[in-house]
Amino acid sequence: MSQETNKRSSRVFHVLAPLAGVVLFSYLIYKAGARELWDGVVRFGFGIVLFLALEGVGDVMRAVATRHCFSSDSPKVPLVSLLYMRCTGAAYNFITPTSGFGGEVVKVMLLEKHVSRSEAARVVIIDKFTYGIVQFGMAFLGSAAVLFWTPLDLSLKLTFWAASVAMWGGFIGFLVLQRQGWFSGFLGRAVGVVAGRKAREWIETNLAELDGRLRSHYEKQGKDLILAMFWHALAFTMGIVQAGLFLWFVFGVDDWAKASAIWFFGSWFDCIIFMVPAGLGTQELTRALIFERAIGFTFSEGVAFSMILRINQIFWTAVGLGTYALEMSLSRRRLGGALVKTESDTVL
Repeated sequence: MSQETNKRSSRVFHVLAPLAGVVLFSYLIYKAGARELWDGVVRFGFGIVLFLALEGVGDVMRAVATRHCFSSDSPKVPLVSLLYMRCTGAAYNFITPTSGFGGEVVKVMLLEKHVSRSEAARVVIIDKFTYGIVQFGMAFLGSAAVLFWTPLDLSLKLTFWAASVAMWGGFIGFLVLQRQGWFSGFLGRAVGVVAGRKAREWIETNLAELDGRLRSHYEKQGKDLILAMFWHALAFTMGIVQAGLFLWFVFGVDDWAKASAIWFFGSWFDCIIFMVPAGLGTQELTRALIFERAIGFTFSEGVAFSMILRINQIFWTAVGLGTYALEMSLSRRRLGGALVKTESDTVL
């Protein structure tokens, strides 16, 4: 297959995937009923403020986790800068059809203000890996426990286990690439298939130092890895609390087992279908099915919960883009001030 064909296929996917998501999203809104969905959002009331606040608390915890992904001799980056980096990266992941990876490039660019490019790339890669493996690990264990006690069709359970094995294989393969120092070579070949030989050579040249940094982190900073995963796990518990808030405010149900099931199954589906940009349509469908088939609520109530998730995503995307715009504006002002000062010194 030629490089031009690969590029064309990639462009087609990035057009068709969001379009299919919009169609599915629209159908689900129609099936659930716009009035019923709006009633569910209205009944949540003040709970949505707490819902948004819990997401912010989770982001602070994730920023602490990111701090443990730096090398031991790296300059200490302020926690506020890491929080800003996470919000901005998440915003770009949400608004661009890059399957959750476009924001990682933005994170590297923002971290380069504090550390070298190879160190920034190392931090983002390790942070992405620990985030992903903790999310899927918690979702897998929780979902497996619920499935054990839930009378579902054998075919559904087999599908769950087959997809889970495939995901674990991906995580293990990614870990091996990092530990053995093969990551930049693998990334270069993967990008080269789509973008061509020059892109492959650029990656292999500019990220050669990255392999050594990744291997060093896994060999010498095991404690930091554990701490990063701990803080990510703590942040994910906020998702369970958010689901519990929704059940309590909307239905008056105080059932943390059901709240946990919502998060376990929802996160498992999010990990499996991560290639869909912003989970458009798929997020709504999976939550509706979880509410209807796993915890005894209706299809419409599941879609209503997904609407709250969308509001949460849109709010924090706006925060991320707003802080990024503010940072760019301040950077231009600082640059302009430095140029004026240099010209004044030259005149004197």
